[in-house]
Amino acid sequence: MNFPNNGTTLLKQLSFCMFIFYAGFVHAKAEKEPLPLDELRAFSEAYYQIKSSYVQPVDDVDLLRAAIRGMVGSLDRHSKYLSPQEFERFNTDNEGEYAGIGLSFNDHKYGIEVAEVVKNSPAARAGIKPGMIVTHIDQREIQFIPVMEAYTMLKGEVGSSVNLTVAAAEFAKPQDYDLQREIILLESITSQQLPDNTGYIAISQFTLNSVSEFVDAIKDLSKEHELEKLIIDLRDNPGGVMEVAVELSDLFIPKGKLLISNGRTDDSNQTYYAHTKAPLSNLKVVVVINNRSASASEILAAALKDHHKALIFGENSYGKGSIQSIVPLNHESGVKLTTAEYFSPLGNKIQDVGVKPDVEFEQTEGKNPYSVSLLDDPQLLQAYNLLSKKPVH
Repeated sequence: MNFPNNGTTLLKQLSFCMFIFYAGFVHAKAEKEPLPLDELRAFSEAYYQIKSSYVQPVDDVDLLRAAIRGMVGSLDRHSKYLSPQEFERFNTDNEGEYAGIGLSFNDHKYGIEVAEVVKNSPAARAGIKPGMIVTHIDQREIQFIPVMEAYTMLKGEVGSSVNLTVAAAEFAKPQDYDLQREIILLESITSQQLPDNTGYIAISQFTLNSVSEFVDAIKDLSKEHELEKLIIDLRDNPGGVMEVAVELSDLFIPKGKLLISNGRTDDSNQTYYAHTKAPLSNLKVVVVINNRSASASEILAAALKDHHKALIFGENSYGKGSIQSIVPLNHESGVKLTTAEYFSPLGNKIQDVGVKPDVEFEQTEGKNPYSVSLLDDPQLLQAYNLLSKKPVH
């Protein structure tokens, strides 16, 4: 049996004392309960054993990041540690631009699942849609690689090429796509004038610019004819900035609650109220959702539904009723931490329940959910018929 020498024992004791000091400082700011010293000692011992006895040398930074990742990831499926690369990607998604093909992903057991396709991007023009599964990037199998590594593989110089192998569903035959990278502008709003004083606005995600883009779209739709009716398309919208969804709700709702947030801190435990003159409150509105409309999409849909300011049409939404706060850490990394659960203005639960449509209509497979042609998109056609008081088939 190998026994540590006095120097090794001293190193272990110093490491444990330093860890206890820092953990105690942080813990004192958050709780008044005593520190679990046995568990902290076990953590320190495990760290020491890995550093001293693991078969290969382990980098301290990698080891500590893995510990943070495991600690945060054990809380729920939405909380996670953001490495510097992931933290940069998060900020880009909310307010920037990048050179790529216009896809965002979720983990999938056979690769990565397409969560969102940026409109007018190389991926969108090739016909790649949310729900499809990417199994290979440049002939490399990606079943067991992290999502952020896949993002890195898809980025590159403007004009360079990347090959994707994509399956339409789990057991569908994969197809190869050769795409050329270009600057991706993350516009969140698209709009189009429809007949009979009707406007159409699709929100792909809720970014910091979405409110101003939405207001500009309303102005454009009102230039030639007075806008009386509006279709808001939230299909495949994964969410985004919570406060933006609240601000958009405020444009339609003149008074009352917009969102109830329950958490442990003052910032996360509050009720949001309407405070503007609701300039769009007189519009007749249909909100179109599907089973991938999530988070901030559900905040907007639920608020308009509870206040009878819109008819909700389509499929039951995803059911992500929790709020994640982005907490920056040292070295440009961060933590995405679930800090609250939110409820509709009437107190209806969203988490794992979703928003139930007033009129159910299943999205037809094989149709492009971003199509604005009423003839090509059965859901939009039926939403338009609802506003025009025509029969829905």
